[in-house]
This record gives sequence, structure tokens and C-alpha cells, in this order.
Amino acid sequence: MTRRELLRAAGGLSFLALVPAERGFALPSETSQPPPLLFTALPYLQPGPHNDTSLVIAWQTEHRPAAFQVQVEGVTERLVPKRTERISGELGDEELRFNYAVSVPTLAAGKRFGYQVFLDGKRIAEGWFTTRKPRGAKTRFVAFGDNSYGDISDRMIAYQAFKALPDFVLNTGDNVYEDGTDDEYARHFFPVYNAETAGPRIGAPLLRSVPFYTVLANHDVHGKDAQKHPVADFNLYPDSLAYFTNMYLPENGLTGTFAPPLIGPDEPITHFKACAGSRFPTMSTYSFDYGDGHFLCLDSNLYVDPNNAALQSYIERDLKSTNAVWKFVVFHHPSFNVGADHYTQQHMRVLAPIFERCGVAIVWHGHEHNYQRTMPLRFAPSDTKGASNVGTKARLVPGKFTLDTRFDGKAVTKPEGVIYITTGAGGKHLYDTEWGQKAKTHPEDGNIDYIARFIADRHSLTVIEMDSKALEIKQLDQWGETVDRLKITTA
Repeated sequence: MTRRELLRAAGGLSFLALVPAERGFALPSETSQPPPLLFTALPYLQPGPHNDTSLVIAWQTEHRPAAFQVQVEGVTERLVPKRTERISGELGDEELRFNYAVSVPTLAAGKRFGYQVFLDGKRIAEGWFTTRKPRGAKTRFVAFGDNSYGDISDRMIAYQAFKALPDFVLNTGDNVYEDGTDDEYARHFFPVYNAETAGPRIGAPLLRSVPFYTVLANHDVHGKDAQKHPVADFNLYPDSLAYFTNMYLPENGLTGTFAPPLIGPDEPITHFKACAGSRFPTMSTYSFDYGDGHFLCLDSNLYVDPNNAALQSYIERDLKSTNAVWKFVVFHHPSFNVGADHYTQQHMRVLAPIFERCGVAIVWHGHEHNYQRTMPLRFAPSDTKGASNVGTKARLVPGKFTLDTRFDGKAVTKPEGVIYITTGAGGKHLYDTEWGQKAKTHPEDGNIDYIARFIADRHSLTVIEMDSKALEIKQLDQWGETVDRLKITTA
């Protein structure tokens, strides 16, 4: 089947006029000509480029111009979307399509607003969103990664996330598999997280009103150059790097230091850059605030050298500039994990001393397709040279561990050190399933047992309740059962 035959629209709004069509959802046609407009992604919510209460409403259609407007409660005039063009589809089956994005201006914090989408003056959809919550407001979010592949497990985790009623989703990377292409978003991401209804075999209408934050990961930059180093290969995948054209994330990150390398012909790269605009490569790193939390999101791909002075300076400056009660860091490749697949990719460990002196509570990861939670720990690297071996997977960083063995998240709730959580069981096939719920140790780390909880025999997601005094954290499996629980307090 071709891509056009497989396109699915991912509902989530109340669509007042759209009806099922052979290739997705479309407006009913009153006459045989012209055919109804095909939506390849129905309207979805994104946080937008600013770290404030503004946001973006986006959608995608086939390559046929249309006159859209959006009306937002509290905004007097109708908003006209920006339209960009993108190549999409597998090599040999690629086609052009349009991306639309409306920038909603700053609104009151923590309030619910309705919105309506119009086409040719006719209202076709309506929905709602809640703006970013301010300091002092209780917040709930969910975290998971390594998710969209088209399996039933994707949908089960999306359904559990929906049932948790989150204010936002924190994705730890690898939104789609295998190559981070626009075609994969159309097939595996939007149909699951903007599904028409909610169910364990369907997914859920999350994207209609819940923003997704995510980080750049290895399957977003999945090509290889002549040296076998990771690159975005537009020769093989003309719709590469869809992270930068489907996501609308804060653009306040570090620029000019690292960017995914690009190879391939001019035409698809030109289309990509025109569609991504200022998002490429700015969205590789960014930070945002939500409630009493500050989140620093980093690119940890193998072309990144965490020993880089500019990167380390940016990280420390960002973490020290916030007045948030809770500081979180998010990146894909785990600093501390014991899994068989990615244990040696330890390059981000060199940042542990910065996190410690800046008061980071939790570092969130994906990459390992299971759940791992460390004890609170402090780490002093003894040799950081291996972290600078960019492009390679063997990047060992030895050092001294100091573990807080008193913390149990129940009777003792104030940790001494940083907790590292890998929540990468969001849908893709699991790693180390034969281990069950027993972590192993590694001689390279002196066989130190720093993993407090390890779950590899089921898919799962993390649900976090946050206020100014405590974090309540639960790990739920794909059936909604609690498999780990802890509490972290400030005192």
C-alpha cells in the first residue's frame, strides 16, 4: 500500500463537519468537483516557541491551499495560520503537503479556553486547552519514551496517559520509529495520540488539549555517514528530522554548538529547512517552566560532546537562573543504567556534578526500553575523555559513586543526591525482558548496585503529581497497575 492509502487522521477535537474518507478524514463534498480536502494530521496542541502561556495549534493537509482561521476564546480577532510546505513519504512514494500553525498569544495562566477552527468561513472543529500553570499550582504530568511504532503497546500506554488526566506529556525521546520521518509521524504518532476516541486498542485524544514536550533522540537522526556516525540522511529519507517540523517547542536553547548533521540532495533539505525555520536546530536544547517545576531538555545524541565548555556553561546558567522548587533535566541517553543494550553510552555522566551543585531533583531518560530508577546518587567522574569520543557507542565514564541508601521514598523522602529515572517502555519492544524485575551490576562500575527499581517485563509510564512541597511519583504498567511508587519532599 502507498502512504496515501495508509494515512490516518487522529481525531481529538469535536469535528463538526469532517467525515471518514478513504485516505483519512475530510470535509463532505457537496459536488463531485473538487474532491474534499484531506487532513493528514487534524489540529493538535503544542507549547510553542516561548516559555510563557502562549501556545501553537497546528494541523497538516494534503498539498492543496485552503483558507483557514482559528477563533480562540479571549482573543478578539480570528487568527490566520502560517502555512509551510514539506516533503513527506517514503523514498519513491514522497509527495508534498502543507503544515499549518497558529500562534495563540499570551493568555491568563492556568485557565481553560475554547477554540474553533474555520475553513472557508465555516466552523469545522472546536476544542479547548488549559494554559500553562503558574508557580504554586498543583500540576500532574506523565513521562514516557520510545513509543510510536504501530504496536498495541503504543496505544495502551497512550490510553493510560489519557486516563491520568495530565496537564502535559513529557516524552523522553524517540517519538517514532525507525527513522524519525514525517511519514512515520503520520502513520504511528498522530493516529495514536490524537485518536478519535480513547481505548486500550485505539490510543487517546491527548493532543487536542494536552501539549507534548519531547527531546531529540537517536531515532530522530538515524542515518549513518561513511564513518558510521549518526546523520540525517535525506538520500534515504527525504522527510527526515520530522521532530523539527511536527513539534513546536520553546526556542530558548543553546544555538551554534551542536546540530544534527545533514547529508543528501539539496531539494529535500531545502524543503526541510524552509518548513522548520528557526526551529532548526534551536529546538535541540530548550527549557520551560510549568507549575513549580523547571525542565531543561537536552540533545544527548552521539555527535554531542558533553565536555564542551559552552554546553556546560549553558546548562549551569539555565539551572541557576530559575526560582522553581523542582529542577528537572531531560535527555534520551541514560547517564546511569544497567541494561544490556546501551550501558556503554555513558557520555552524559560528565554532567552529573553540575546537576548536583545546581540542585536537580530528577534526570529523566529513555533509550533503554524498560524502567529503571536509581537510588539518589552523587557521582565524581575520574576520567572524562571517553565522553568526547563522538559518534561512537562505547563512551565509558568511570568514577566514584556516593549512594543515599537511607532514602526509600516512603519513610525517608528527602533524597541526598540526584535520582535518575529511565522511563523508556512507552511502546517499542522491551529490552532485557528475561531479567524481569531484577537489575544486574557491571564490573566497569565496580559492581555497585545503584538501581533501586528495575522493571523490564512490561510496558509502563510515569505519572507525577507536583506541588511546592512534594513530588508523588507512580509507575503504571500498560494495564494501569502501579509497579513503583515513591515520594520526594523538600524537607
